Amino acid sequence: MTHLFGMDDEFGEDAILGRLEGMKDVIEQVNKQFKDPDMTTFVCVCIPEFLSLYETERLVQELAKFEIDTHNIIINQVIFDDEDVESKLLKARMKMQQKYIDQFYMLYDDFNITKLPLLPQEVTGVEALKSFSRHFLSPYQPLCKRGTVEDLERRISMLKVQISEAEAELEKLRK
Repeated sequence: MTHLFGMDDEFGEDAILGRLEGMKDVIEQVNKQFKDPDMTTFVCVCIPEFLSLYETERLVQELAKFEIDTHNIIINQVIFDDEDVESKLLKARMKMQQKYIDQFYMLYDDFNITKLPLLPQEVTGVEALKSFSRHFLSPYQPLCKRGTVEDLERRISMLKVQISEAEAELEKLRK
């Protein structure tokens, strides 16, 4: 038994109890930090499908039992309708996803929900992660392939605001 705690056989019960008491203090400190929403928050990451919605609900309920903050959900791999989609399969998938996205918004109306796009490639490497992570601070906006000049001007205006907000956030992080 003493080998489990990194001790030689020469240590007795008192040494083991002392080590357990020390571990208990660390566990209580970690537990206290997990329950403090200013120090720890759990971000649920899911995809817009039934099983993921169900498991997210189970996770939120379980974390609530332990008083761990979980007011953030990222819905990953969302197919956005950013152009005229011709594929019947993609149209059906988007319709199915939208059903579950709507359910996420109904169930978690007081949560911060962020939708992230399905990408044609896996996000790997530092640069790809940096590029993708910008969607955590400002919501993903599908590309406008078609539209009026007014639509494009409105989009440019929104992007300028997002850039200003991102620059302000960056400046805060640098301080």
